[in-house]
Amino acid sequence: MDPVHIFFDTEFTQLSHEAKLISVGLISEDGKEFYAELSDTWDPSNCSEFVKCEVLPHLEGGVALMTLAELCLRMGNWLESFEVPVSLVTDAPTWDWPWIDYIFCEKHLRPVNLESTPEFFSSKESKLQSLRQNYNLQIHNALDDARVLRMAWLENKTTNSTD
Repeated sequence: MDPVHIFFDTEFTQLSHEAKLISVGLISEDGKEFYAELSDTWDPSNCSEFVKCEVLPHLEGGVALMTLAELCLRMGNWLESFEVPVSLVTDAPTWDWPWIDYIFCEKHLRPVNLESTPEFFSSKESKLQSLRQNYNLQIHNALDDARVLRMAWLENKTTNSTD
């Protein structure tokens, strides 16, 4: 059985080994979405100046805000709701994938249908920027970045299937 592709992105406090997770966004091929912002893993003093200027202004708060324990449970349930193998797709596996292990730090909490490695998909930055502008999506918002990745992947899939 082919896996469902779910596109994901994360935002975190800085580009270093001391980074702390801020948010995660996921969107399936068919458009189902999951978005969370962490309330207990970071604070603004942990953030680089770049993150303070480019990431924090795009946070939503409200219903998206949850603890890491809540995220593990809710995201795990969301992924398992697909009832088929799930393959997470990212354009930055070095930065994004380790957060999946962080979220599901205890092996028994990891969704049983989640594949053990991510799929890598890359698109030209100009293409991603064009999609962001056309659909009025923010850069450095985890869900919007996942949406853009999905759109680029779908366009690429359509283009390649007509060749």
